[in-house]
Amino acid sequence: MTRLFFYCFILFVSACSSSPDLSSSSQPSSELSFVDIGKFDKDLSASLTYKYDAVDVYFYQKVSPNQIPERLQKWISSVEQSGGRVSVEPPKGEVTPKDPFTIIGLIASMIGGAKNFAEFKTNKTYSAAKDRDAQISLERNGSGEVVVSKVHFAKRHTKENDKK
Repeated sequence: MTRLFFYCFILFVSACSSSPDLSSSSQPSSELSFVDIGKFDKDLSASLTYKYDAVDVYFYQKVSPNQIPERLQKWISSVEQSGGRVSVEPPKGEVTPKDPFTIIGLIASMIGGAKNFAEFKTNKTYSAAKDRDAQISLERNGSGEVVVSKVHFAKRHTKENDKK
């Protein structure tokens, strides 16, 4: 009787266990949320080298254009250093931001991030951005401040890429 109970208990417990989640390793995502850890670099690299035409990076907590985290600045600078175009999309309904110093500050911070170019050349992770353009989309938060809503990495359209 005790053995029967034991076997039934083992069978019951094994039936309740969940199968491992294989979906996380199956394919990268075209939408990522920025987290300032090394895993983000690996995930973005995998997403950019996958067959997606575009990969969007969103923020859990919106940041000022002047305070884009250095980890993400490296990716944007890598796009620019490899011949890609980096553009800024103003908040919807605005032709230009009300505060032009926001854009000037953003450009200055991108230039500051470019000082790490030697790292881009030696780190294969950042080479995933070599055939991409980057668009930094801005929006106004509830307080009326300009914040970054997302960074859009799109495949660069060149004659070489169009042949593929």
